[in-house]
Amino acid sequence: MDEVEKLSTFFGRVECELPNNRLDKFIGLLAMESLDENEGDLAQYSLDNDKILLRGMVLKNTSWVVGLTVFTGHQTKLMMNSGKPTLKRTNVDQLLNKIVYYILGLLLALCTVCGVGSFIWETIRGKYFSQQYAPWIKPFDNAIIIAVMRIPSYIIVLNTLVPISLYVSVEMIRLGQSMFINWDLLMYHNETDTPARARSTALNEELGQIKYVFSDKTGTLTQNVMVFLKASINSVQYGGNTGSDEDITRDPPKNIDFSWNSYANPKFTYDDETLQTAVNNRDPEVDKFFKVLALCHTVMSTVEEGTLTYQAQSPDEEALLTAARNFGYVYLTRTQKTVTMELLGVTEEYEMLALLDFDNVRKRMSIILRCPDGKIRLFCKGADTTVIPLLNNNDPSKLDDTLDHMNCYAREGLRTLIIACKEIPDYDYMEWETIFEKAQLSLEDRDVQINAAYDLIEKDLDLIGSSAIEDKLQDGVPETIANLARASIKIWVLTGDKQETAINIGYSCKLIKPRMEVLILEGDESDEVKFEIKELQYRIDELKRAAKKEGVDAEFALVVTGTTLRFALEESLKYTFLDLALQCAAVICCRVTPLQKALVVRLVKNFKPNKSDDDNITLAIGDGANDVSMIREAHIGVGISGKEGMQAVLASDFCFAQFRFLERLILVHGHWSYIRMCKFLRYFFFKNFAFTLVQLFYAPFCGFTAQTIFDPLYITLYNVVFTSMPVMLVGIMDQELSVENAPPEVYEVGQLNQLFNKQAFALSGFHGFVVAAGCLFIPYQMFAQSINIDGLDQQSMYFIGTAIAGIVTIVVNFQVALETTLWTVYNHILTWGSIISWFLLFLVICSPFAFHISPDQFSYFDGIYRVVQTRIWWLTMCLTLVICLFPFIGYRLYVILTQPTLLQEVVYNIEKEKVSKLTTLTKTLKAPLKEIADHIPLHLHHGHKGGHALYATKRQQSRKDLHGRVSSAQASTRGYAFASGEGYGRRMIAGGEAWFRSNDKTRGICLTNS
Repeated sequence: MDEVEKLSTFFGRVECELPNNRLDKFIGLLAMESLDENEGDLAQYSLDNDKILLRGMVLKNTSWVVGLTVFTGHQTKLMMNSGKPTLKRTNVDQLLNKIVYYILGLLLALCTVCGVGSFIWETIRGKYFSQQYAPWIKPFDNAIIIAVMRIPSYIIVLNTLVPISLYVSVEMIRLGQSMFINWDLLMYHNETDTPARARSTALNEELGQIKYVFSDKTGTLTQNVMVFLKASINSVQYGGNTGSDEDITRDPPKNIDFSWNSYANPKFTYDDETLQTAVNNRDPEVDKFFKVLALCHTVMSTVEEGTLTYQAQSPDEEALLTAARNFGYVYLTRTQKTVTMELLGVTEEYEMLALLDFDNVRKRMSIILRCPDGKIRLFCKGADTTVIPLLNNNDPSKLDDTLDHMNCYAREGLRTLIIACKEIPDYDYMEWETIFEKAQLSLEDRDVQINAAYDLIEKDLDLIGSSAIEDKLQDGVPETIANLARASIKIWVLTGDKQETAINIGYSCKLIKPRMEVLILEGDESDEVKFEIKELQYRIDELKRAAKKEGVDAEFALVVTGTTLRFALEESLKYTFLDLALQCAAVICCRVTPLQKALVVRLVKNFKPNKSDDDNITLAIGDGANDVSMIREAHIGVGISGKEGMQAVLASDFCFAQFRFLERLILVHGHWSYIRMCKFLRYFFFKNFAFTLVQLFYAPFCGFTAQTIFDPLYITLYNVVFTSMPVMLVGIMDQELSVENAPPEVYEVGQLNQLFNKQAFALSGFHGFVVAAGCLFIPYQMFAQSINIDGLDQQSMYFIGTAIAGIVTIVVNFQVALETTLWTVYNHILTWGSIISWFLLFLVICSPFAFHISPDQFSYFDGIYRVVQTRIWWLTMCLTLVICLFPFIGYRLYVILTQPTLLQEVVYNIEKEKVSKLTTLTKTLKAPLKEIADHIPLHLHHGHKGGHALYATKRQQSRKDLHGRVSSAQASTRGYAFASGEGYGRRMIAGGEAWFRSNDKTRGICLTNS
């Protein structure tokens, strides 16, 4: 198609599958006539996912292409994948929804009570009152009708009981908390210029309730920077310390000099020269080994500024290709039908006949090439579990040696691959090619037929050896896992690596501790898995009983293989398996597929022994596309922006660059967010109840007529201006403990949901009930018989309403002051400013100016002035404040002393230690001063005003010096008492009492001179 004019004569037809949302799969056929011939049958070409361009793909190594649009609009794979996103809601959100229903029920009940009260009042007293002041008007001349009409009126009056503004306030607090996560420099990765990001603002407080963390290994716990480290070729080990006795006596290995190779990557180093010698001698097996590494892959090569660079789908392929490149097997370029490499300076071109690609089920890939010698060969590399069954039995000893070497590599935490090949006769290949092409052109069950064709050719392979790649742990991973474990968070590692590698990484990152008993579940059939689970459960019970006798705790780690997990997740076994896993401090699942990762997370997430139990809050963290399913399945998904693309980040709720940042995200931001949100919610319900129930208690005083005691403007601004800002600041910035003083163990308050639950809501409502009663009845009794300075009584509704409004505002703001533990200048401004704003507002609305503007709207002229001028109001305010707050303080002390949470114990001990240090410091400072006073001559104590003043002045100056407020230079120039060359305070700190005893003469001289 190099000639564009030929497109005018192009004719073809596309047959493909119906529109679907499978991004990784496409089945179709292209039937087209040859561009060089005008007649003839249509040639058929297979269309698969490699020939489809999706949105976001980038074309390289070509200047232009000719394309055909297959699906458009809502039929595109992208649009069919953009369904309704899963809505993740926190436990707090779900509880709030239930509480709102409770409050609505309570509101209806209270309004019904007020309706009944109205009926009683109208029946007993209302008809007599109405005959004189407000005669009944038909048809509302019946007590029952009046009572029924009062119910909707009280719904309006008491509507502030329903937290209408609660959800808006909660979202604003979450937004503020998310901004602090985004701004956290301690979660910023300088090397990649990657800050932490809260991609969702709705899950912050749930970070403080995590019970289980599910983590990928490669790229999450490890750096995903692969380095070719060791190899086993033809039963011979190469690279590093192979574990033999010769390694103990020989000199430390030196890195190979690759300067002879112009294509060598300078970052690659290798320390075993015997491998380079084998390459130079053209050892046949070593030659095959590196040819497989250099040819069996899907890497694209480019030349940038004269340097050959590789673009690989995975770091594993790039590491293997870089190793082959440095040893002289340089992959140069590829086309659709050829692969070109340079072998020790000689360029060779291979004809690519077929590429049997890698997938998560096959766990291997193969390539069929026609080599320069004309022979057809298949090169294969893959996981031992899938490649070993395909090997021939020509050399059993080589297989045994290779497996022993691979087990050694796995124990070192290395990633291993089996390398194999075989020669295919031309006739066998042509026969297989016919089957393979037929499978490719099939529109039904294409994948099944293609895999069957793969199996026909991928057999009777000759074993070459194995490769071992190192993937180092990220910085801070062991410490992070240790601290998460101290916070009672259980960590499950879900990895595709083999069992030995996974176990070794578990030890390296301190997930598995030396004292733990490692339990391995590796059955291959359902009945076998069931039997093993029972055996392990019996073993756990025995070890627990033995540990209890010795007075220690028994800890267990469970290792499960992917094959076993398939049976363990069956409906009949999954809860038995989960019961076993939940008894273990660490669980490692190896050789698992992406789907199995999601199923494991779902199993733990949905498990509730009792319906009343809280959810097991789960967090999944990963860095690749194979982790997306578990990230979406967990309550909270965390993506690591690593070397495997951005799929995990785009599917996550939070993202950052390194696993170690997870500790700060959970134990700092999550813990703080949970405590802050709980404080906010408790106080929000308290202040709503305290404000609204005043109206309820006022109902009997107004004959249940739905008359409000507060000014309408005050009702409007109560939640917006007078009480909202201080507690929102608490919800965003408050800290119970600093990071330095907070041990990981205090995280349990969120896991146990101790700070906000149905009981905490009930206590907040009862607290508001008590405060509302105090704010109404105490002022009412205080003003019942009082008169103002003009001799008039002060029992008018407007006067009482204004007085009570001020008291309610002051009490609830003092309450939030008691809830605040971290005081900043903003807390002071908003807390005390909210109280001041009430005075300012009423000074305006009760002013002559407001009255002249709108007499109907601001009818209570001069009200606030009369209230604040009445001394009894100030007394009433103080009395109400004390009576309303002291029960809360007493209850808080009772809980701390009798039933404290771990967080309260830590806070109490820290404050107690501060007081103890302050007391000790005070005693230390007083002792030397008392000794000084004992040595002062009597004429300075009595009858000598100048001397007494001098002593007082010098004592004050010395105290300043003791507290570090005066520099030594200032001390020496100001001539302190009892000082010659330096300030007295500094001498006293340095020498103490011994200095005074050794300087009696100096003291006398100084006093005389003074």
